[in-house]
Amino acid sequence: MPAPRPAPYPTLADLTRAKELALTCVVGHDWLSRSVTWVHVAEVTDPSPWLTRGVLLLTTGLIERTPESLDELFRRLREHGVAGVGFGVGLTVEEIPQEWRSAAVKHQLPLLRVPLTTPYIAIAEHVSARIAEAQMSQVQRLLDLQQRLAAAPGPGLRTEALETLAAELEATVVWRDAAGDPASAGRVLGDGEMRAISGELSRHAASGRRSTSVSLGARFVHIASTAGAPIAVTRMRRYSPLEQGMIGSIAFFIDDSRTSSRGDVTATSFRERVLTEALTGRLEGDARLFELLLGSSTRCTVVHLGPSPDPGLPSMKEPAAGLLLKAHLANAWNQAEFTVVPLLCAVGSEFIIVIPGADHQEVQPLVTQFLANETGNLASWRAGISRTAPASGLLDLRAEAARAHLGTRERDVVAVSYAELSRREAWSASIDASRTVPVFAEWRRRLEMLDPALAERTRVALHAYLAANGAIERAAAQLAVHRQTLRSHLHAAERDLDVRLDAPTERALLWLALDSGALAPATGSPRSRGSAGVAAPLED
Repeated sequence: MPAPRPAPYPTLADLTRAKELALTCVVGHDWLSRSVTWVHVAEVTDPSPWLTRGVLLLTTGLIERTPESLDELFRRLREHGVAGVGFGVGLTVEEIPQEWRSAAVKHQLPLLRVPLTTPYIAIAEHVSARIAEAQMSQVQRLLDLQQRLAAAPGPGLRTEALETLAAELEATVVWRDAAGDPASAGRVLGDGEMRAISGELSRHAASGRRSTSVSLGARFVHIASTAGAPIAVTRMRRYSPLEQGMIGSIAFFIDDSRTSSRGDVTATSFRERVLTEALTGRLEGDARLFELLLGSSTRCTVVHLGPSPDPGLPSMKEPAAGLLLKAHLANAWNQAEFTVVPLLCAVGSEFIIVIPGADHQEVQPLVTQFLANETGNLASWRAGISRTAPASGLLDLRAEAARAHLGTRERDVVAVSYAELSRREAWSASIDASRTVPVFAEWRRRLEMLDPALAERTRVALHAYLAANGAIERAAAQLAVHRQTLRSHLHAAERDLDVRLDAPTERALLWLALDSGALAPATGSPRSRGSAGVAAPLED
């Protein structure tokens, strides 16, 4: 059996052991094993609607509460699965009031004392860093396992891979052995559960699908096809897109008959899955994560491939466009003395290709050659190419490639590099590409390329900040988050939309776009209150 894996989230006990935080548990020592999934700061009457399971709520008790209202608050927090409450002392009161302690005891919620010398942002950063480290460690272990499977596939390593997958996801993996009987790794299931999952495996095999997600009572099951019998992974909570990618990537290896020549393709596929999660905001885009995904390559170039930004030039969708360009680039470098393995990410109907170890001056002629030879749907497609820079700056390189893509409207070329553009040219291209509503169409396109939750967070943060006329404290108070949290969201918005909030013209246009509803999400998505009000508070 594989060794136990580090927990994906820090616990309350971990926080109290962190000397730099100086947190003290005053109530609930027996409950400190609860995991902390995030940190939220709120000074409102009832923050519970904004909280999710595992959140650590931080407060200074600014809201005056009666014993009855405190009892109701802690009851609601308990119902929402909050991990605990951190009370900041030294600002409004010197010590945590007794009525807070009594409510915490009654509803079995840990209550932590936060000294005035510990900024709330320090606690949030500590939790975020621990989660990011756990995610990167998990990605590294699975990449290592896949490389081993690619090099020496076999029944023994197959079993180890399934046991590792079960341990990583804190789940049970079920499959059929050579005799056709159900086998499992990870947490033990009851006979009834095994029969139900075995039936789902049979139905999935008959359907011919690559993957399936089903619910069996309170259990969530994700099934992925292999070259032989499919595998099912089950646990009591949902799977994130990244975790589904992990399952599918491991399943690809479960084929004893394949040759090891497919190993590089599969390992690359897993890297692409993780990279897409990071570039769309569903996974924190930590610089260390990008360095890990690009391996030994310290520098990279990014290509943004999509339909022409010129509205007068009709463009057709082409789902295979990214794969075609990736193959073209890989083949070009295979003929050289060194090998370059491009990483492909699909974002909406457009594509981002990250090329480790390649210089943008080498990339541009290859991309130009690819598009210039196209006569079908891709004849009207264009590409933007970033500068070449360290992998840690991948988010900025992605933004540069997107700006360069806009610049193709003003030039009679199919591929433009960011080095050829000035900021003024990129900004003018954005305005011109939007036609009747300056820049709004481009901003909407950029929002649609983000994960829906991240796009909504961007709208909420920008609207609150602009409605407060740039008063960061007032905007943060309205959203019930720490000012540093709001600052980080605004910084991400500037990067993702390619705007500058210190530029009066851009701020004015953003306000018009948000207040008019021009940047509202598509029908069926969560909408703001009114035409452009805040849809939901931000999570700290």
